[in-house]
Amino acid sequence: MAGSPARAIAGLAAAATCVGLLGIASPVRAAQGQTLAARTGFVQVVAHPDDDLLFMSPDLAQDIRRGEGVTTVVLTAGEGHAGIKDHHDPHAYVAQRRQGLHASYAAMAGVRDGWRVETVRSGRVKVEVHTLTARPDIHLAFLSLPDGRDPRPRIGRRATAQLLADHRSVKCAATVTPKHSPYAHCYTHADVVHALVTLFQRYRPTVVRTQDPAPDRRYTADHTDHVAAAGFATEAVHSSGQPLVQVDYRDYNLTDTPVNLGKADRTAKERYFADYRAHDYRINPEAQNFASWQERMRYRWPRGASWTTLAGNGRLQAFAVLSGRLYTWWQTPTGWAGPASLGGSDLDPSLTTADGQVFARKGGALVAVRPRYAGGRWTATWTSLGAATGTPVAVSGKNGGNAVFVRNAKGGVSVKCQAANGSWTPSWQELRGPAAKAVQRRAVAPSSPTPRTTAPATPPSSASPSSSTTPSASPSRRPRHILPSLPLPGTGTTPATGGTPSPTPPRPAPGKSTPASPAPTTTAPSGGPTTTPPTAARKRTRTIPPGRDIQDGMDAVGGNAGIELFAPTRTQLLQWRQSRGCTFVYAGAVPGVRPGGPVTATRDAGGNPTLVYEVGGSTAIRQVKETGHRWSDPATPLRAVFHKVGEAPVPTGSRVPPPALPFPAIGVPMVATDGTGQVFALALAEDGRLYVSSRGAGGIFGAWRPVA
Repeated sequence: MAGSPARAIAGLAAAATCVGLLGIASPVRAAQGQTLAARTGFVQVVAHPDDDLLFMSPDLAQDIRRGEGVTTVVLTAGEGHAGIKDHHDPHAYVAQRRQGLHASYAAMAGVRDGWRVETVRSGRVKVEVHTLTARPDIHLAFLSLPDGRDPRPRIGRRATAQLLADHRSVKCAATVTPKHSPYAHCYTHADVVHALVTLFQRYRPTVVRTQDPAPDRRYTADHTDHVAAAGFATEAVHSSGQPLVQVDYRDYNLTDTPVNLGKADRTAKERYFADYRAHDYRINPEAQNFASWQERMRYRWPRGASWTTLAGNGRLQAFAVLSGRLYTWWQTPTGWAGPASLGGSDLDPSLTTADGQVFARKGGALVAVRPRYAGGRWTATWTSLGAATGTPVAVSGKNGGNAVFVRNAKGGVSVKCQAANGSWTPSWQELRGPAAKAVQRRAVAPSSPTPRTTAPATPPSSASPSSSTTPSASPSRRPRHILPSLPLPGTGTTPATGGTPSPTPPRPAPGKSTPASPAPTTTAPSGGPTTTPPTAARKRTRTIPPGRDIQDGMDAVGGNAGIELFAPTRTQLLQWRQSRGCTFVYAGAVPGVRPGGPVTATRDAGGNPTLVYEVGGSTAIRQVKETGHRWSDPATPLRAVFHKVGEAPVPTGSRVPPPALPFPAIGVPMVATDGTGQVFALALAEDGRLYVSSRGAGGIFGAWRPVA
C-alpha cells in the first residue's frame, strides 16, 4: 500500500480478518438493490489439459460454481511421450485427457457430464470447441498443437515456443489430430493469435487468465509450453481491441513457496483434479509435485494495494492496467469519473503509485508515468527508469522526495530515488542485506537437464517463531503427500484400500516431468520393492540465502519520519530504514514473522509502522507494530481486513467491514483518504469496472457503486 493516501488513516494499526469481504462466496449480483447492467466472463489460455485445474484453481472453480460463463483454451494436445516409451496410442491419450477435463468441469458445475462438439472458424483454421450440455456457458476449446516435449513433429521439440518466437510466421506446427480430422492444420504464429482473438470475440471475456510469462529463474524451472501459452495469451489480449483484465499464474515453482490455500479450497481442488486424474494414465499417484500444486495458488504479478494516489488538487485518482495499457479513474467534485486511457503498451498488470506518479513494468524495464488533465482530456509523460525484475513499490519520504524499490535479477532489492525537483538518481542501487551464506548445492545426475528444486535458507533462530506457534513455510519441511491410486482408463481396476496402489503394472513417469519437492525414499506395499519418486533421481537442490530470496509483494511506509521498506522472503520479513538521501540501512528480520506472501505496511496515528500479513503455511492473518524500534508479538487484528489468497491483506480501518462487492475483486481492494479527510474503499472488479464505497458516520462503509 506504499505511497497510498490510506497511510493517513488513524486506527489502521488494528485490523481483523473478515471472510467473504471480497464477495467470492456469494452469487450476489446487485448492491443494496442496485441493478447492474455489467457482466463478467472468463477465458483461460493454458498449454495443457490440467494446467487450469492445477494452477488457476480455486479461482476457476469458484467462478464456475457461481454460474459464470467460462471458456478454457488448451493450446497443445498434451500427448507428451505417449507412444514413445510405451504402447499407448497418442491420439487415444489426447482423447482421454479431454475426457478428464470433461469430468472435472462437469463436477465443478454440479451437472451431468455431457458435451457437444462445435466448430469455430478463425481465418484458415477451424477450432474444436466442446460445450457442456447442461451448462452451455462453459466451453473447452482445443487447438491441438504438439506438446513441447514430443520429438516427433516435423518442427521438432518445443513447437509452441518456436511459434511464439517466430513473429514473421515463417514456421508452422502441424496439429496432433487424426489424419482426416477437420481440425488438422499447420498453425503459424499469426494463426494462433488470430484464433485466440476470435475466441475472445465470440465468448466476450472481461478477464483472461493465463500462465507465467516470466518464471522466476531462482526456483524450479517451468515448462516451455507454459511460457509460450502466456506469451500468446498476452499478445492476443493486447490485440483484442478491448480493455481486458489479464491475470497470470505461477506454475511449477509453486512447490517452492509456502502453502496458502485453506482446507476447504484444498479439498475441493483435490476432488476436481481427481476427476481429471482418473483419465490420465501418465500421472503417477506417488508424484509429490501434483499434491504440492493442489495446496497452493499464486499470482505471477501480485497487484498490491498501492494503485491510487492523491492528485495535486487533493482528489483521489485510481489506476489499472487493462490489455497492457494504463487506465485511470478520478474523483470529481460530485463523484467519480472514468475510465480514460493514459496510453502505454505491453505493461505488466501490477503497478504502484507515489506523489501523483504511477510506476509499472514494461517488459524488463520500469517506467514512471505522470498524468495530467488539461483541455478536458488526460495526457501522460512517460519516463524509463531502467531494467527491473520484480513488481515495484514506491513511497514518498522526507522533503518531498520519492523512492521506488524493485526486486533485482540477483534476488535482492534495488532502489532509485527522486529529488523534489523531479530528477532521479542515475542508476539502481542495490541494498545491502543480511550476510549471505555460501550457496550450498547438492547435485544428483548433474548431466540431466531437469530443472532444479530450491529451498529457502534456514532463518536465524532469533527471527523465527517456534514451530509450535507458526507452521513452517518451507515446502521441503512438509510431510510427503501420496495421491490415492485411481483406476486406469479401460483397465477395470479399483483403488486399493487406504490409498495403497492396486496391483496393476507400474505407471510410466508422470506427464509433467518437473521434479517433485524433496522427499525421502518410500517403501512400496508389503512384498514390493523400495522405490523413489519418479523424478527424485534427477533433482538438483540448492539453498538460497535470505538476501537473495526476496519475493514480490514488498511494501514501504514513508513521510517525515523517513522511509522503511519491508521485503518478504519465503521464511522471513526483512526490514531496511532510510539513513540519509538514497541510503538505506538493513535493520534485520522482523522477529516472529514468517509471511506467506505479500505484506501491507501502514503507519498508525502515532507514526508507528504496522504490518499485516498472512502466516506462511496457513490462511491466518496477523499484525505486528514497531514502537521505538521494538516489535510487538504477532497478534490477530481487531479490525476488518480485505483479504484474498495470493494478495496482501489490507486493513479497512473499520470494525464493520464494507458490504460484499457485486462481483469479486481483481487483486485486493484498498482504502484511501482524499484531501478533505473522506475515506473510500476502492476495488477493480471482475467486470472490469471500478467500484467505490465511502465511509460514513460511525466508520460504516456504504454500498459499492460502479464508476461509469
